[in-house]
Amino acid sequence: MTTTAEPRFDIRKDRDSTWEIFDTTNGRTVLVSGEPCRDLALNRASTLAAYMNSASMVFDVETLH
Repeated sequence: MTTTAEPRFDIRKDRDSTWEIFDTTNGRTVLVSGEPCRDLALNRASTLAAYMNSASMVFDVETLH
């Protein structure tokens, strides 16, 4: 039996028509280079979150808030 781990990064709606990427382990918005990954179009947020998960990215404490 194999189990699939939940992705580390996912997206959620942050405003009427924009999305943000968040860390599923703590629920916080992801920061990249000190900037929050929010106010993104759905396709961009989805693509970036998928890339972050496929690359098994692990951010520093300063990158996640």
